Amino acid sequence: MITAPVVVGVLSHKDPPQVQRLVRRLLEGRDTVVVSHHDPRGPELDLPIDDRVMVVGDAAPADWGRMGIVDAQLRTLDFAHRRVPDLGWFLLVSGQDYPCRSMRQVEAALQATDRDAFVRHFRADGDPADDVHHWQATTRRRYLRRRRLPGTHRSVPFPRRHPFRGATNLYVGDLWVNLGHRAVERVMHQRQSRRDLVDYLATCSVPDEAVLPTLLLNDADGLVVEAEDRRFIQWTSGSPHPDTLGVEHVPAISASTDFFARKFDAGAEALDRLDRLARGDELATTDQR
Repeated sequence: MITAPVVVGVLSHKDPPQVQRLVRRLLEGRDTVVVSHHDPRGPELDLPIDDRVMVVGDAAPADWGRMGIVDAQLRTLDFAHRRVPDLGWFLLVSGQDYPCRSMRQVEAALQATDRDAFVRHFRADGDPADDVHHWQATTRRRYLRRRRLPGTHRSVPFPRRHPFRGATNLYVGDLWVNLGHRAVERVMHQRQSRRDLVDYLATCSVPDEAVLPTLLLNDADGLVVEAEDRRFIQWTSGSPHPDTLGVEHVPAISASTDFFARKFDAGAEALDRLDRLARGDELATTDQR
């Protein structure tokens, strides 16, 4: 059976030992390639020496909630697209993420799916009566009725002429995407042909929620995109950041169909338990063959 590489882009900015551990786990896959984008302001990484580990040489500062993190996302995707032209999938994770199961199982799931992408998304410029999530109302105000003050994290009410009209729609979602080959090609094309969308969203607060879903889902040309990011995440109501996962979450993580869980602290016991479960999964997969 012919397989295509799964490229995992890793965005990191701290904790080199934790990133190293993540990369070693990723390399346990048969057809997994790692592309590392590390914020140059962070401590230096010492990644495993392996032909399947590549480093984005022009990595730039990537502040969360600003256009810098979008640039890092797109720069990593572009690097993977150029350096691994036969890639089957591109998955984006942070340095605090970790596989929920063995990478060989993740590879098998991606090879078997009929989806072109797994990207959590909602439309934000439609009729409010059609909303299915309260977040849509928040993002409608954020992207259509406010503007970020240059050089700050603040946004203010501002009457805006936006590009979302006719057949062009605004979509919001998560930074952590899973894109098949056709979806990668679509984003690369849209990035060049719809600079108006990127330029507009760059002036909004939290552009990372909107740039890639909007590029991907406009003029989608028959792509099958499932509105799910396949990430195991726990939230505390009212918190702007996901909870830090621990050993108590491991049973639910391993029982899920998610690819990755986020987020973990360095040296967490939960990572040891996930490693042991992955080794068991891999042995079971090998025995079945």
